[in-house]
Amino acid sequence: MAEISYRDVRASDLAALSAIMSDWEVVRQLGSWPWPHDLAFTASRCHPYRGNGFVWAIVRDGQMIGTVGVTEGTFGYCLRRDQWGQGIGSASARTAIAHAFDNPALEKITAEVWADNLPSMHILIKLGFAVVMIETLHAKARAVPTLLQRLVLTRPRWQTLSNPGQSANAGA
Repeated sequence: MAEISYRDVRASDLAALSAIMSDWEVVRQLGSWPWPHDLAFTASRCHPYRGNGFVWAIVRDGQMIGTVGVTEGTFGYCLRRDQWGQGIGSASARTAIAHAFDNPALEKITAEVWADNLPSMHILIKLGFAVVMIETLHAKARAVPTLLQRLVLTRPRWQTLSNPGQSANAGA
């Protein structure tokens, strides 16, 4: 796998992000993106995140291939379809969550995933998220009520899973 790097999203990402968000298979899995593609909406997301948290561009071979972040305590990501199945989603999620938990005030991270998005569900479970609620919500891009799973990852669970040898050696 080529080296992946992360940086703040910026205005010059508009073309790359527009290409990603013009793919129905990507957008149908997101909660807040409209369909069909809306250039003005995408442009409104092409700047560093100004709230509590961060949104990074995922960069491979000098090109933006997706985004990952934790905003207001909620994890999210998207990835260009031709990059799926290569471990980039898992690696980016792990990096973003570790960075988010560098903030000592953050005790938990939440995530939401449509019930039919099994690859993303697999990533979240693998990283330690646990399902806390299942409900039906209106999916913006799909324009229909859709089954949604809400998940939570606590700081203690993250620490245990990301440092498995540490808890086994505690008190030794």
